[in-house]
Amino acid sequence: MKKSLMSGILFILLLAAGGASAQSYYQKEASLYLEVAGNGGELSANFEKFLGRTASFKIGAGMTGIAFRKGYVIPFGGSLFIGERRNKLEIGAGGAWVDFDEGGTDDVIYDLTEDQVVANGVFGYRFIGDYGFTFRLAYTPVYTKDGWQNMGGALLGYAF
Repeated sequence: MKKSLMSGILFILLLAAGGASAQSYYQKEASLYLEVAGNGGELSANFEKFLGRTASFKIGAGMTGIAFRKGYVIPFGGSLFIGERRNKLEIGAGGAWVDFDEGGTDDVIYDLTEDQVVANGVFGYRFIGDYGFTFRLAYTPVYTKDGWQNMGGALLGYAF
């Protein structure tokens, strides 16, 4: 009895380990990540859905308060990927709805005073590891009612 119980536990552990290592060979379908100073303001949490190996679309929720007046951001957009399985050039475009607080402060880099929909771009490097770790450094310019604003950002997350 003890021997069969130990054999059963060993079998289940081997199945679990085999499933985890086999996962690295499957195409990732989605990603969850935090982005700092990118398309979603100073900090945003995003969900990204991959469309095969070469494209994705995303939506998220973020906030501002350092570079722009204090407020909330809903970023959205799409990207194309060029490159091998893990290291990719990412080129994308999208937008964000920005809702600024009424009072605000004048001690900011970009003094936008009204709620608006902004357009943005993405040009950067993306790493998507076999086991899910994802990382990006990108130039993310933003077009507001006041014109182009140069921005850059980094993201860290998990692709599954």
